[in-house]
Amino acid sequence: MKKTILILTGLIATVFLFSACSLLPTQTEEATEAVETEAAATEAPTATEEASADTADFSEFSLTTLTGDTLDQSIFSDNKLIMVNYWATWCGPCVSEIPDLVKISGEYADKGFAIIGVLTGDDDIDGAKQFIADNAVSYPIVLTEGPFMSYAESIYAIPTTLFFDSNGNMVGSTVVGSKSHDDWTSLIDLLLEQVS
Repeated sequence: MKKTILILTGLIATVFLFSACSLLPTQTEEATEAVETEAAATEAPTATEEASADTADFSEFSLTTLTGDTLDQSIFSDNKLIMVNYWATWCGPCVSEIPDLVKISGEYADKGFAIIGVLTGDDDIDGAKQFIADNAVSYPIVLTEGPFMSYAESIYAIPTTLFFDSNGNMVGSTVVGSKSHDDWTSLIDLLLEQVS
């Protein structure tokens, strides 16, 4: 039984390794134990705190995208469902799903759906701009700022994807790791039904 659990744990870790990249710095065992002990000692968040963590103020913001355009609150008010994908150019799983996200952005443009990319943990802004141009990324990409900053603080791996309704309320669960085109469209269809 223990051997089966170890094998399953190893397989899950391998799948995660190939579908997401860690944003956490490497820690020693002692530092990890200290973090776990500190986390266990803190109280669990109240329902109010959890609710506020699922809502950001998307009512007024204006950011410049990496292509020089302006992204503001109208992307929320103009759409029923907004996908926010945190990613980096150095993350293989992030980069591998970009062509599917570009395709989905076009396929769902007239269905009240939009994608926003948030460059996270990536200091090579010029490299990211070149990547966006080379890959014809058609949806807006911004830096980790404005209303997107509060969610970035709790991200431990990328890609991490969140979905929001037109009021800025989180919809569904946080998705950590990359997905295929078909997996994304199945999830998007389901969430669009929930917000319609």
